[in-house]
Amino acid sequence: GPVASGKSTLVGGIIHEVEPATEESKVVLNGSVAYVPQTPFIINTTVRENILFGLPLNRERYEKVLDSCCLRADVEQLGAAQDLTEIGERGVTLSGGQKQRVALARAAYAAPDVVLLDDPLSALDSGTSKLVFERLIKGRNALFADCAVVLVTHASHFLNLVDQILIVVDGHNKFYGNWNELASFHPLDESTARAINHIRSSIQEDADKDAREEDPDDPEKSRTSESTRTHKIMTVEEREYGLSSLRTWLLWFDYAGGAWFLLIMFVFLACDRFFYVAVEYWIARWTDGADEPIEALGRTFAPQTDGFSAQYDYLRVFSTVVAISVLFTNLRSEWVVTGGSRAAKKVHDAMLVSVLKAPMSYFETTPLGRVLNRFTYDIEVVDIVLTESMSILMIAVSWFCAGVAVMSSILPWMLLALLPVVIIYLVVLLHYRKSGVDLQRLDAMSRSPVQAMVSEVLDGCSTIRIFERQSIFVDRFRAAADVNSSAMLSLITAQRWLGVRIESLGSLISLVATILVVCLNDVLSLEPGIVGLLIIWSSNFTITLGFLLDFFGEAENAITAIERVDAMTTIPSEKSMKTDESIVVEQQWPHAGQLEFDNVCLRYRDGLPLALDNLNFTVPAGKTCGVVGRTGAGKSSLTVALFRLVEIESGRILLDGVELGSLGLADVRGRSNGMTIIPQDPFLTGSTLRECIDPFKESPDEDVLEALVAVRMARAEEPIEKLNTRVEEGGSNYSVGERQLLNLARALLSMPTVLVLDEATASVDGATDAFIQEMIRTRFKDTTLLTVAHRLNTIMDYDMVVVMADGKAAEIGSPAELLKAGGKLAELVDATGPESAKALRQLAMSKQTRQEN
Repeated sequence: GPVASGKSTLVGGIIHEVEPATEESKVVLNGSVAYVPQTPFIINTTVRENILFGLPLNRERYEKVLDSCCLRADVEQLGAAQDLTEIGERGVTLSGGQKQRVALARAAYAAPDVVLLDDPLSALDSGTSKLVFERLIKGRNALFADCAVVLVTHASHFLNLVDQILIVVDGHNKFYGNWNELASFHPLDESTARAINHIRSSIQEDADKDAREEDPDDPEKSRTSESTRTHKIMTVEEREYGLSSLRTWLLWFDYAGGAWFLLIMFVFLACDRFFYVAVEYWIARWTDGADEPIEALGRTFAPQTDGFSAQYDYLRVFSTVVAISVLFTNLRSEWVVTGGSRAAKKVHDAMLVSVLKAPMSYFETTPLGRVLNRFTYDIEVVDIVLTESMSILMIAVSWFCAGVAVMSSILPWMLLALLPVVIIYLVVLLHYRKSGVDLQRLDAMSRSPVQAMVSEVLDGCSTIRIFERQSIFVDRFRAAADVNSSAMLSLITAQRWLGVRIESLGSLISLVATILVVCLNDVLSLEPGIVGLLIIWSSNFTITLGFLLDFFGEAENAITAIERVDAMTTIPSEKSMKTDESIVVEQQWPHAGQLEFDNVCLRYRDGLPLALDNLNFTVPAGKTCGVVGRTGAGKSSLTVALFRLVEIESGRILLDGVELGSLGLADVRGRSNGMTIIPQDPFLTGSTLRECIDPFKESPDEDVLEALVAVRMARAEEPIEKLNTRVEEGGSNYSVGERQLLNLARALLSMPTVLVLDEATASVDGATDAFIQEMIRTRFKDTTLLTVAHRLNTIMDYDMVVVMADGKAAEIGSPAELLKAGGKLAELVDATGPESAKALRQLAMSKQTRQEN
């Protein structure tokens, strides 16, 4: 059926992932089930583990599955580790075709009774899809020969090979029968007739078993295969060891506000402690003032006949000092919280900018869970835990200084008693620090796998449920959670160890102060109020030392979050976004759209082979250029180099005579009249259609709606409010075909000088593909068009074709010229079957005839 007709929803209903609309609706599904979704679910592990998916290894069946899914060559090219090579999170190191075939291999290895395939052939080139269909789905020895198979596909040329055909239009069953019945079926409604007529016209007879096949040992050789030469591709998370450095502490203060923050903090703390001590001192003097006069604040406070008047004076001074103390306490607290929030915001923004500027290789080698952990747990620690710990630590320091001052002024002998106790405290703290800081780091690091697993399971929950592998993922999650819990429990235990010893030592200070007061009171002749003040402060000093050491440990543990987020702000970044001022670029550039690749060499990472090797060709302005070749020949690498997702190793790429490598990335990618790409895997950003189509709000609503109407995603009579239609994360509430049409609308709105299509129509039906091709030919007729294609019919009427092989341009010329020469393009055309090859050759010759006339 056509795009958005309800095919994927039907599959979702079969596997009970979509609830039926009525109670009468039901699906009866018997036997074991395997499911391959439109977007394949790939785990961050090895190729083998992705295929086995929790089942034990049966070598004979496993080898047969590899051959049936054309994965043999890919496995052999992974280096010494072969199928034990990690393929990264969501299979980032694999091509789209490889990921889809790994998912197919998983379904085949499971030996199910029922197989549900949601358009898995769309990501494969014609030769590979033919091999997979024959070896896996419907051939003499196909692995699914004894299974009930439901295949959602836009590849109409397979319809005459299946047993039954279901055509879905607008969510309704419009036809169900075999191929012969379809040939004689005459629908009454226009939409169904249009869909079926297009299916009939696009059928490619492929019954000739002697037709040329693509080499099964070379169907899917991608730059990803080359980039996974080693067993491990994910980088190991680095961490500091030992005590936190002074630089880390200063970094937090710098984020919080720098020297001014510290200076004002010191003033608030000093005033806060001074007036707090003044309050308690005044209470002590007030207590003693009942017996004798007191000189204070420039006047005499003494017992009077009128006791109420004297008490009122004491109360008035007491209230004033308390009010001032409360004021500075609030100012100090607000200042620390403000500084902590400022630090968290600055470090978050710095980390966000760093990640957004990171090169593509960073995301290929860094687990998503690690990035999420930095932006969630570590930022939470900086924003809340570290701010709170720093606040209490500063208060404890001020209390410590005030306590020493009060006790030494009342009883100087206390200093001699305090010194050894403080030394013991420091010894205990140093002993704790040796392990406490590293335990905090381990706690933070062990959270990354937990978060990565949660994200992974959310992506593939349907696949996990259908294959009944919940227990495996639960066990994996438990193992990761156990590691995190072990680190967390060890950290908490160490903190309690410190707390018990601090409280035990603290009681010694109170005991010493009490003994000294009792023994030396006759010598010192201290007033009762002052003695009470000394006892209170000695007790407080115990608590203060406990807080000081405890929260110094807490702060030092929390400061490791600064280490971790700071490390993320220093990851390698792409080149500058801005063009150097010494390079003058015209405001109207690019104006024509001539593309030149001059000896371009591209390598994805050091130590890997060249993905593009001395690539040379020129696309004249306003011309159309198709890029074809077997999977992994370097087609997508060409677009990677063009948009500088990876910087080329040598050579030049010029657009209208300007070398792209000399410009800032904003000029390369961000000019509305520059270059635009419609990728193979469409992705939508924003929360509404308006934001998806025009994220920077550069066009009026009328133009945005017109673009939607042009791609049939809206009707002309619909109101502007249509633009406020909600778009779920990643465009999940739209089908893949609809997302691709929305991407086309975005390109229509910008009208670029160069439009790149990277297998953009692979996941849409033939009718939608034809519509998109017609739209491109009419709306972008003056635009330079660079199309990476699996469907050869989309580029056979182009001005020129570049055939890629091993990262080089093996053939360059018009389709007709290359077909006459009988080279690699002719091989690709012949591999589609006699009837299809004939139609493709006629298309190329018609183009040449029109040009000659």
